[in-house]
Amino acid sequence: MDRVMIIGGPGSGKTFLAHELGRLTDLPVIAVDDFVHDEAGGVRAAERIDTDCRAAADGSRWIIEGGNSRTYDYRAARADCLIRLNPPLWLRLWRVLRRDGWNWQLLLWTWRYDRVFGPRNQKVMAKAEGTIAVVELDGRQAIEAFLATNAQRASPHRPSA
Repeated sequence: MDRVMIIGGPGSGKTFLAHELGRLTDLPVIAVDDFVHDEAGGVRAAERIDTDCRAAADGSRWIIEGGNSRTYDYRAARADCLIRLNPPLWLRLWRVLRRDGWNWQLLLWTWRYDRVFGPRNQKVMAKAEGTIAVVELDGRQAIEAFLATNAQRASPHRPSA
């Protein structure tokens, strides 16, 4: 496993899984959220976000966690493993509330995520099925079992000549 794409709604555990998997495998972790805002905190242009996401996916070894469904197909085509985190909605809402407080906009987005992006997540998973490993995890126990079974140190990277 050299290129892992992790998707899921707010509070699903994407960042936790990415960092744990990165720690165990020595794969670099890339957060899509880091491409969204500029140095001043403003939202960058969609084209720039997409370009940066695609450039990250062009690397030879990575874990990319986060949204930006406009680049799902590109990242999935480069990945050798696609993980969708899908814990229960109540748990995602609780995690967002605990992490971000009463951020109504984010809580509302978390509430609506499955209706808005559930079909898109299913589509990218179905398209990748049979060509790469596709995994859906529904909570902490499933994540821990996945890590115990699949998280192995990557072989040393040797640049091609």
